[in-house]
Amino acid sequence: MSADYPLALEPRYDERPWGGRRLATRLGKRLPDAGRIGESWETTGVARVVNGPLAGATLQELVERDPAGLLGERGRAASQPFNDFPLLAKFIDAEETLSVQVHPDDEGAAPLGQRGKTEAWHILDATAEGFLITGFQEPVTPERVRLALEREEIGTLIERLPVSAGDTVIVPAGTVHAIGAGVLLYEIQESSDLTFRLYDWGRRDPHGRPRQLHVEEALAALRSDRHARRTRPLEVDAGCTVLAACRYFLLERWSVQGSARRARQVGQTFHILSCIQGEAQVSGGSAAVEVRVGQTVVLPASLDAVTIEGTATFLASSVPDLEHDVVAPLLARGYDGEAIAQLAGDIHDLHRFLGL
Repeated sequence: MSADYPLALEPRYDERPWGGRRLATRLGKRLPDAGRIGESWETTGVARVVNGPLAGATLQELVERDPAGLLGERGRAASQPFNDFPLLAKFIDAEETLSVQVHPDDEGAAPLGQRGKTEAWHILDATAEGFLITGFQEPVTPERVRLALEREEIGTLIERLPVSAGDTVIVPAGTVHAIGAGVLLYEIQESSDLTFRLYDWGRRDPHGRPRQLHVEEALAALRSDRHARRTRPLEVDAGCTVLAACRYFLLERWSVQGSARRARQVGQTFHILSCIQGEAQVSGGSAAVEVRVGQTVVLPASLDAVTIEGTATFLASSVPDLEHDVVAPLLARGYDGEAIAQLAGDIHDLHRFLGL
C-alpha cells in the first residue's frame, strides 16, 4: 500500500543527563514517567505511523516499500547510499548545557559508513540566560585547543550567542557547538547520529564515570573558522516564511488562521510538519489528521496538495530545489542576494544562484 495521506508519527524519546521534562510541559509529549528526557526523535526510522491504513509501519519500512511515493525524486537522492529517511527532525530540551561537540561533514563521515551532520535550530523557549555555543571566538590550532582542554580553559575560546524564542540558527558540519542550559528547540538535520564530544563540563554517567570524549576525532573534524549563524527570516507569502536553507534541507514556518491550501511539487520531496503552536486538521490524498502542539506528520511526496484548517504554526522541513523553492520566490518578493544568501549561514549553497 502506498503512502498517500498525511502520516502521523509516534517519536522515539531519548534520556540524556542534561535533559528535563519540558517536552511534556511545553509540548504536551507523553513522556516516560521518570527520567531526564533530552530528545524526541520525530522522524527516525523506527518512528511508527499511528493513523490510517499504514498504522504500525515504521518510517524505514515505508522507505523500503515505496521510496518514490514517500520520498520523491529529491528525497530519494538525499537518502543515498543509505536508503533511509534522509532528514531527522527532533525536539530538544536542554535543562543543562550539552557537551561541546563537533559533527563531521559528509566527506569525513563516509569512512565511518555514515553521512555528515549539518543542522538548523529553531528556538521554542529559552530562559533569560539562554545561549548557544556557536564556534570559536577566533580561528585556533588543534594544539591550542588541546592545551585549553588540559587546563580546563575551553570556555575562554568558545563563542556564546544569546538566544530567545523565535530565533533560527544554522550549524554547518565542522562547527564546534553546543546547546546551552535553559533552551528548548526544534532541530532539523541530516539523518546522522555521528557526534564527537570535545568537552563535557566534568559530567559523569550513572555509574559515576566520566562520559566518553572523542577529542582526536573532534579535532580532525572541526573547522575552527566556521560558526553557527543566526538567520534573518524572509517571508514568501502571508502564510510561509523561510527560516534556513542549504543543500540538505529547507526550513520554513507555515502559519494558518482559518484555512490554507498548500500546493506541492508532486513526486519531488516529502515535507515534515511539526506543530509548535495551536492545533489544526491536515488533510490530503485519502485522509485527514488532527495535529496538536508537539506532534509531527510527514507529507509523502505523492501528495499534490494539502489543506490545513485551524489556528496553528508549523515548522516545515523538506529537501529543496534551492533555485526554485528559495531563490526565485524570494527574488520575486524583492529581497536582494545578500538577504537571501544569509539563510545558509556559513554554507555558500545559495551563492551560485545569486551571482555572489
